[in-house]
Amino acid sequence: MVFLRLINTWRTLNLPWRSQRFVGHDPNGHMYFEGAPRADGRARRIIQYPTFSQPTYHEYDPTDIPVQWQAWLRYVRSEPPTIEEIQRDEARRLETIRRAQEIEAKEQLRIEAQKAQQQLPTTQPEGQGETFEPGAWTPSSKRQ
Repeated sequence: MVFLRLINTWRTLNLPWRSQRFVGHDPNGHMYFEGAPRADGRARRIIQYPTFSQPTYHEYDPTDIPVQWQAWLRYVRSEPPTIEEIQRDEARRLETIRRAQEIEAKEQLRIEAQKAQQQLPTTQPEGQGETFEPGAWTPSSKRQ
């Protein structure tokens, strides 16, 4: 583990002879670099997966890469995101999920209450023949 940490530290050093410049990392261990300019003049943006979990094609999961870094890789944003920004957005995402679960629970209770209310005995007669059951009669309080 110490050896991997040493390798990653060596990779993050922006030495003058390197063709790639280290830009940042995310909580999942991905490292992001800018390389030599492409034909359109923009710097090439590269992601390097953690050495302990190089995904193969069928194991790749794009949700492992934070949205902010995806935007940076696709040139949607010019500045790379900070760790604080990613953590703040992750906390907001988890709070949104928690609130959605609360709303779903309230909605489920409302649906169960509505079903229970619908199962109350009706005043209409039910069934035919031997299964006939007369409905309940309640006198009205209004006099005519």
